[in-house]
Amino acid sequence: MNITDSHEYYYRMKPLVIPGLVYLILYPLLVGCASYFLDLPEFYLFLLSGIYLCSALIILLIWLTAKTKRIIVDQSVIIFSSLFGKTIIEPKDIKKASFAWTKHNDEIVLLKTRKKNYYLSDLYFPFNELLTDLEEIITTYNIRSNLNSHYGLN
Repeated sequence: MNITDSHEYYYRMKPLVIPGLVYLILYPLLVGCASYFLDLPEFYLFLLSGIYLCSALIILLIWLTAKTKRIIVDQSVIIFSSLFGKTIIEPKDIKKASFAWTKHNDEIVLLKTRKKNYYLSDLYFPFNELLTDLEEIITTYNIRSNLNSHYGLN
């Protein structure tokens, strides 16, 4: 990897937006129909409205967190940034990198550090370029991994 290379990968929002929007639109419609046809007492409507407001705030917080998630690979340093701050991981901090496939044939990467584990999946875009950057860091710094056996190079 060239010293001047810097790549940024962002979190894809589509898997979060569709279910969240469906919930935010359908819940009031279903509760409204239920209250109209079943003549629900005011207490239940107040309770259901409170549940809706709390869950809507949680959905908005999740969207905001996902929208601000980024992975930056800069000078062989991996930076995880989000709404809650930045975490910088240097190659010497990575104990092991594990590559795996899911049941649905999606590739995931587990980066184990001394303090925390980081899971990377195709929700980060563009994932293939992220994998290439990780592979370069792993081979350049001789980080323990299952890279060769994962791709059938053994």
